[in-house]
Amino acid sequence: MRKWIISIFLLSGLLWATDAVVAAQKLGVESQYSVALKKAQTQKRMLVMIIVKKHCRWCNKLIDRTLHDRDVKRTLDEEFVTLIIDKDADYPKVFRENFFPSMFFIDAKTQKSVYENIGYIDAKTLLNDLHEAKQLQKTLYSD
Repeated sequence: MRKWIISIFLLSGLLWATDAVVAAQKLGVESQYSVALKKAQTQKRMLVMIIVKKHCRWCNKLIDRTLHDRDVKRTLDEEFVTLIIDKDADYPKVFRENFFPSMFFIDAKTQKSVYENIGYIDAKTLLNDLHEAKQLQKTLYSD
């Protein structure tokens, strides 16, 4: 009986673990760097790349609370190209971090980060960051 309880507990933990592809699908955002970058370049938008890892409670919290916030989701959908990607996925090494979640605001033309957030942030803080990023995006893509 004890083994059953432990097994159920371990399996239930796996169900709530952050999976970047599933999270991206649920939010309707990209899950591959190359696809997201091409989309950002075509739409002349900044790429917001969010790097997560499994079994990271702060990653789960960022996805479940912050990114599901109505205002955050609307702003990301309307103004940016959003990418949720696993730390072990294929993306440029320059964005590799040891802290999760990690968020990079990337200029799609140069593929360089113009702003970064490391760790969990709430919806209000992210909305402020997105507002600042929108202002920067206007200067980067005004042609």
